[in-house]
Amino acid sequence: MRIPQAIFTSLRGEQFAGYQLAARSPEISEELAHELASWGPAHDSLLDEAAGEPSINFHPLGPENFCLSLTSSAGPEYSGRAGERIYTQMFVLSHEALARFDNHPLLILRALEAAGRVLVYDELPRGLRSVPLVGRAGEADWDCLEKVLEQISPERLTNLAAAFFESASMGLATTLPPRPLVSALFQLLLPEERTKLSFTTGLRHSLRRPFRLFLLPNDPAARRQLQRQPGVTLVEIPSLHTHANRAGSEVAT
Repeated sequence: MRIPQAIFTSLRGEQFAGYQLAARSPEISEELAHELASWGPAHDSLLDEAAGEPSINFHPLGPENFCLSLTSSAGPEYSGRAGERIYTQMFVLSHEALARFDNHPLLILRALEAAGRVLVYDELPRGLRSVPLVGRAGEADWDCLEKVLEQISPERLTNLAAAFFESASMGLATTLPPRPLVSALFQLLLPEERTKLSFTTGLRHSLRRPFRLFLLPNDPAARRQLQRQPGVTLVEIPSLHTHANRAGSEVAT
């Protein structure tokens, strides 16, 4: 099985300059390309441009597909303006591709990383090709779940998974590494429930990108602004190693 891919970033293109779907494999139609571009993160979209890990993002893409993407800083802007250039590699997943990995997007990402398919190109290739997706779910991601349970009680993790599934939009404040935490949340959900969810581990909240789960910024003013948005639930999850005894409590709805 092969999966199409695309790259969204800032460059001086043949038709216009700025953030755009800069490359895509031939299987991606104009309609699908337009939808991918509408989710594409532009300048200043990352919560932390200096983060060592890319933001992992997952969301439905129309009725037939899903998008699994990674967003990171990739050097200076071609225009010379302040701030890092934002670079996103997007993988388009069909229902069939997702089902091979029990609808768990982070298991797919693990397979793509192991095969060396996650790349940041210094120069975009003239012809971007689809990539093979090898393997299937096999064993669940118990390692991530075990590591998270060293930091959060099973009850709190179960409650968080329920809130993730039930909330229209949930902003999460946590000191835990986001990737294993999100993987653990997916692990606690049924495969048929996972396709209804979306998340980002490092992009700023945006109405243009309506993820079901996103991380909260450290800025108190920005958090207060999010509190006032209808349908947004804010949740704080300190680890067991902190002295906060309000772990897992809902702080706003």
